[in-house]
Amino acid sequence: MRKNAFFLLLLLLLLLTLSGCGDSIAPETEKVSLTALQYELENQTLDFDNMWFFQQIEEQTGVHVDFDVVKLSDWTNRVNLMFASGRYHDLILRGSLDVEDYGVTQHVILPLDDYLEEYMPTYFSRLPIDNAGRTLPSSDGKMYYVGFLLSQGINTNGHFFINKTWLDKLGLSVPTTTEELTEVLRAFKNGDPNGNGLADEIPYEATFADVNTGLYNAFSAFGIPMNEYFVHLSADGKVLFMPEEDGFRACVEWLHSLCQEGLLDVESLTQGSNLWAAKVNQQKAGYFTYWRLINTALSEYIAADYEVMLPVHAEGYKASLARTKDEIEFGAALTIQNHDIPSSLRWLDAQFETENMLVAQNGKIGDTLILRGDGRYEVAYVPAGNELYKTVPIICGQFFAPASYYASVYVPAAHRQEKSAYCALYDESGVLEEVPYTLLINTVPITSEESARIQQLYTSLKSAVNAYLVEFVTRGVTDERFADFLTELNSIGAQEYVSLYQTAYDRYMKGLSEQ
Repeated sequence: MRKNAFFLLLLLLLLLTLSGCGDSIAPETEKVSLTALQYELENQTLDFDNMWFFQQIEEQTGVHVDFDVVKLSDWTNRVNLMFASGRYHDLILRGSLDVEDYGVTQHVILPLDDYLEEYMPTYFSRLPIDNAGRTLPSSDGKMYYVGFLLSQGINTNGHFFINKTWLDKLGLSVPTTTEELTEVLRAFKNGDPNGNGLADEIPYEATFADVNTGLYNAFSAFGIPMNEYFVHLSADGKVLFMPEEDGFRACVEWLHSLCQEGLLDVESLTQGSNLWAAKVNQQKAGYFTYWRLINTALSEYIAADYEVMLPVHAEGYKASLARTKDEIEFGAALTIQNHDIPSSLRWLDAQFETENMLVAQNGKIGDTLILRGDGRYEVAYVPAGNELYKTVPIICGQFFAPASYYASVYVPAAHRQEKSAYCALYDESGVLEEVPYTLLINTVPITSEESARIQQLYTSLKSAVNAYLVEFVTRGVTDERFADFLTELNSIGAQEYVSLYQTAYDRYMKGLSEQ
């Protein structure tokens, strides 16, 4: 009897012990699932859902993200459609966003000020470095987005490149004027420099309405630092409207002459970057503008044919190319329908941890990226053909590195040194506009009302300017049609457009003087 009681007591103690052990084992935390509207480069196809980098971030944070991927060309339209539908993704990642409209006015994206220090400590700690976060607050003083900052000393977008192999074969020098360039392009067209016996050379290859591979860069030869917004600042702080400037008509007349002679690819007016790159990679192009040569859409052996050149200038004009500066771009935002703000911000912040952030740009540690003995990271090699995009998001991911911080943790890769060298050359040669146009577009604060009106005017002005440019380049320019062009721009509101920017700039400068 006593023996049975003893065994019952042991059994009871065992059960209690097991029960206690069971209570001490925490259940596995369920992963949080979020949705994101994700920007994608036009000439790349990225598998964000299965990308190695985001799998690592998911393991670190327990947050899974389903990506709704949108190409650059459709980005603005898709953002507008999402907000118009009333059904929002949790996150908006990269691309661009009218923060004044969607944040300050419509209140459909969240102000992040109250969350950053607690849930994004890594990102938050970088904001004071070099005073980098000073431009993040909107007109109401709140921060509605996570910034993207890659401080590399970049001062322009597209540089001019010419096929040096063709020049050497034809015994030609690098042109310095539009007249010399026109003669070189004629030689490219008629001299069979690619040596295949076919008249398939494309002397001047481009896309259209951009400042990377676009024809907008051609205006630099006529003293106009053309950009997508058609406004820039003079040295004395006056906002100028490019279609009204001396040199605009002269440029389109020159482009028309190139088009007539078959020296400019007429498809430049309609083609995107994918077709542009395909043509260049077929050994057909003689002259173009581009961000750089290494680690781009160009094949390595094709890129080797080209060398950078200074912008040419037309007689009576000084070359002036659009100048940029390191600016904070849009990185990410949370919509008001975000169902887990802390998890969303922790997921983002994990990407700003130094090693994660550099891996996102350069690839895996021990493969393409190495950690040096001095504690800085360095690129070991760059895979050919943009292979990196298969594993890491690069420019489509998150990044925030003020200049002094970036220099302390990273040794620039060869392709970044290439870009920096081109920028230094252009700066030293005096071919860039004096005041960066991005100061006016990205830095100068504007109110939500100003933002809405500027966007409305810009949409109409852009449509009109580009339509007339296509006409002028393909059919030529007459006094009557150019007068019609300027009249239509003024009827749309070109002067109001300029005035809005001028008012905002003057207010900004006054504020600086009073500090």
